[in-house]
Amino acid sequence: MKSEPASRYFRNYLLVSGSGKKVGKTYLATALIRKFSLQFPVIGLKISPHIHDDPGDAVLITHEENRFRIYREYAPHRKNSGQYLEAGASKSFFMETGDENLAEAFDFFNRHCNPENRAVICESGALGSIIRPAIHIHISDMQEARSGKNPVWQKKADLILPARDFDPAKVISRISFDERGWTPTGW
Repeated sequence: MKSEPASRYFRNYLLVSGSGKKVGKTYLATALIRKFSLQFPVIGLKISPHIHDDPGDAVLITHEENRFRIYREYAPHRKNSGQYLEAGASKSFFMETGDENLAEAFDFFNRHCNPENRAVICESGALGSIIRPAIHIHISDMQEARSGKNPVWQKKADLILPARDFDPAKVISRISFDERGWTPTGW
C-alpha cells in the first residue's frame, strides 16, 4: 500500500474548495473576508489551473515561463480576486498554475507576496493536495454527493457544505483567528 506524502501545515491558511463552478466558493470566501478583515489584515488568494487571456487591471508579479503566473489586484471588480478587495481584503492575488507547478508557485507566493505570514483566505480546488490548511471548507454539489465518490481533497475537508444552500453567518460563527492561526470552534 502506497502512503500519502506528509502535507505541510499552514495555520494561517483557510481554504475554500468546491466541486465545480457556481457552488458558492467566492460567496463564502468574500463573506469570510468581510467579517475577519474588520479585525485584522486578510489576504485573498484565488488559484486557478486555467490561463486567462485578459487579467484585467491586475499587475503581474511574476511570470515563470510555462509554470505559473501571479497577479496582484489593486481595484475591486467582478472577478473573484477583485471581489476579495471589495469585501475588505488588505491584498488580493490571482495565481494561474497547473497541478505540476502548484508547490513551486505556492512557495513563491509565500516568500514574496506574504512574507509576514498574514491570514490568507484561499479559493482553490488543488491546494489541499499539497498543504494542510488550518481549516478546509469544501462546497459539494448534489451530483458529487449522489455519486458516492469521496475525492481525496473532499476527505481532507474539515467541513462540507451543500452547494448554494448554506448560511455563511453560521459558518463564520464557528471560526476564529488568533496568534496561532485559524481555529475551528464547535466542530
